Amino acid sequence: MKEPAGLRTVASLTLLLIFILLILSVLFFGPVFDVETSGNEKIHEYSGDLRVLTTPDIHSHIFPMSDNDTGSRIGRIGTLADTLGEENEDTLYLFAGDLGEGGFYHMYSGIPEVKAYYMAGVDAAVLGNHAFDFGVSLLKLWVTNASYPVLCANVDFEDAILNETVKDYVILDAGDAKVGVFGIITPQLGKVVTIPEGVVLYGNTSVIAESAIKELEDKGVDVIIALTHQYGDEDAGLAESVSGIDLIIGGHDHLVWNKTVTAPDGGKTLIVHAGKYGEETDSVCLKIEDGVVKETSIERYEINEDLLDENRITSFIIPYYENYTASLSEPVGETLIPLDATYEDLRTGETNAGDLVTDTVRENVPGVDIALINSGSIRGDCTIPAGEISYLTLETLLPFENIIVTIQMTGKEVKDTLERSASAIVVHGDDVGSEERIASGGFLQVSGIRFEINTSEESFSADFDTNTLISEGNRIGNLTVVTSERFVPIDPGAVYIVAVNDYLAGGGDGYTNIKAIADDKKWNTEINLINLLSGAIEKDSPISPETDGRIRFL
Repeated sequence: MKEPAGLRTVASLTLLLIFILLILSVLFFGPVFDVETSGNEKIHEYSGDLRVLTTPDIHSHIFPMSDNDTGSRIGRIGTLADTLGEENEDTLYLFAGDLGEGGFYHMYSGIPEVKAYYMAGVDAAVLGNHAFDFGVSLLKLWVTNASYPVLCANVDFEDAILNETVKDYVILDAGDAKVGVFGIITPQLGKVVTIPEGVVLYGNTSVIAESAIKELEDKGVDVIIALTHQYGDEDAGLAESVSGIDLIIGGHDHLVWNKTVTAPDGGKTLIVHAGKYGEETDSVCLKIEDGVVKETSIERYEINEDLLDENRITSFIIPYYENYTASLSEPVGETLIPLDATYEDLRTGETNAGDLVTDTVRENVPGVDIALINSGSIRGDCTIPAGEISYLTLETLLPFENIIVTIQMTGKEVKDTLERSASAIVVHGDDVGSEERIASGGFLQVSGIRFEINTSEESFSADFDTNTLISEGNRIGNLTVVTSERFVPIDPGAVYIVAVNDYLAGGGDGYTNIKAIADDKKWNTEINLINLLSGAIEKDSPISPETDGRIRFL
């Protein structure tokens, strides 16, 4: 049945009046709704102070801080994070990778770490290189037990559960702000860890970042943060090549630094790295007006025994700690002198700890002429004091449970390998980029040879993405090898039995030349390095290893 004409006229006039009122409201009072423009920029942008906390590269350093400590490092980190969060409700706590390493991490599959970090307030984390130390199965255990998002946009997994669990990005609420956080791991991952089967790494992080930023902008976030685990120059390169990143929270290099970089659109991106092992927590404040970062500031808090402890966290972690340490604390031997296992010394020259490890391999694995061990596999970053040495101490020193592999190598192949090692030493005026040389942890500790490194000579360099040699380098000189009686010049054509760990044998730290050696020239001894060292110390105790000038610098 048709409506009466009068009613149709009234309805038409009513609609016309509503339309006119809407136009007038837009002209005189602005839009009624919070809509997005075609450029995805909100008309009503966030204003406020956003606080971001970070403590990267804890590496399972969550225990009591001394023999007399009744608290724990992670308990104090949690208390500090809680206190800082109370000061500003617009607070996030982001973890920049490497939650664990070594025997404790392996024993409990990262579960204590991931749960303790959640209790300490972590809102999101990015994968670090040590996530892959013990294969995909261990990674899957702790990732699926994480109560916070684990991110990594440039890694995919064949395992469907892992691929679903590890997200490219997450949107977090911090007070009134919607914060988009995406994760990036170093594209040089294959140089520092053996990438397991079923894991796909994407090296073009700029393209990956641009895609994540676009999706986050389309979802209307107010702030975008890149949570990364990569070298400092990679973070700087990312900030310089991609627009739209307000802040980069980074890790991996174990250094404390910050830098502001100009993006392609003229915007400013602050980069913050906060060291290692939970030694400090950094608080980054972003003052934001209408969606634009106007001011940044950083406060650094040392984690020490003077800070209050969160008993709830410590009570959770202590049973794991006591169970782990009980069976490992008995002494296996004694050292009469301190053992230098500091990163600064191990990764730049010969140390007595490096000599101890490599001499143990050469002297106790049958038939070995030369031993080469990457400094990055010797951990602890400390000086082990003179006195008793326990298996627990050795686990701190050698946390990766490496297996010894012996390889038939020519004298030339040995020399080429040492040229790669020498490229890890960066000097003033050195124009070889980090992506073209061996990382600092790839510097080799050695036994059975002596040589000189001339850093003024040309450095080894390569394009590791294409495995293309750029320069074989010319830093190694006076290379000699020990015989039963003396050192003699190495013979480029002669074959030597060289012992390395399984990490180097698989091409780790950029030693693709070792990986390329035919399998029929390699032999897995099935000898665990830490067990070999423990047995040697027990047999030879007390020990007093001294450096002897096997690595000299000109």
